[in-house]
This record gives sequence, C-alpha cells and structure tokens, in this order.
Amino acid sequence: MKNSNIKLLKIGAIQTVLMAAYHFFIPFQFSWGDFLSEGIPTINWSLYALNNYFSFNLLVVAVFLLYHLFYKNECQHTIKILSIITILFWCFSSIYQVIEPMPLPKNLNWLSYLLPGLALINIGIFSLPLKELIKTKR
Repeated sequence: MKNSNIKLLKIGAIQTVLMAAYHFFIPFQFSWGDFLSEGIPTINWSLYALNNYFSFNLLVVAVFLLYHLFYKNECQHTIKILSIITILFWCFSSIYQVIEPMPLPKNLNWLSYLLPGLALINIGIFSLPLKELIKTKR
C-alpha cells in the first residue's frame, strides 16, 4: 500500500479515536443528568450505557486499526476489514445526521455543520486508501 494511503488511514483512525473519546464526555457537556427522571431508572441507565458502549466499540475499532497501521501493516486484510467497519460508521453517521439533525442550543448551532462535515471528510479520507485495499488480493 502506498505511503500516502497509510497516512490517510492513520489520520482517519486518529480522528475516529478522538470522536470516540469525545463521546464519553457528551453526557457531561450537555448535562444529561439534569433532564432524567427518577421514576425511570432503567431508561436513565440505558441512556448512559448505550452512549458508553458506542464510545467503547468505536474506540476499540479505531485503536486496533491504528495498531495495525503502525505495527502490523503487512496484515492488509485486517486493515481492510477495520477500515471498512470505520468507513461504514462514518457513512451511517453522515446519513443519520442529514435525516435526523441533532437539536442544538443556538450557541452550539455551528456543530450542526461541523459534525456532518467531519463525517463526510472522514468518508473521503478512508475512501482513497480503501479503493487500493479492495483491489489487492491479500
């Protein structure tokens, strides 16, 4: 795989790690606890659990992709699979945000452009190297 494609995958994987880490803090940024009802403890727990499960899974995939890109770059098939999983996440994120935009307070309205834009940028970053990886028979 070309060095430029490896660099693109590393950039995309690093951005994915950062997005996963950021999602662990979203409940605190938006003060989720202030809006929960004491009468529904299972739903309250589920809200935090689903967010944390999502964040953890995204983090694990991106960290494994980075590991293979830095230390096991001869494992092209594994890099291809992890890259496909990651680009599928970004595609889903992009489509979801277009169909169901995040309701935001006015002072954070700029996020309604940044987040879908970031998803589209990452789709582009992963697309170029994936074309090469899919062509290779390893």
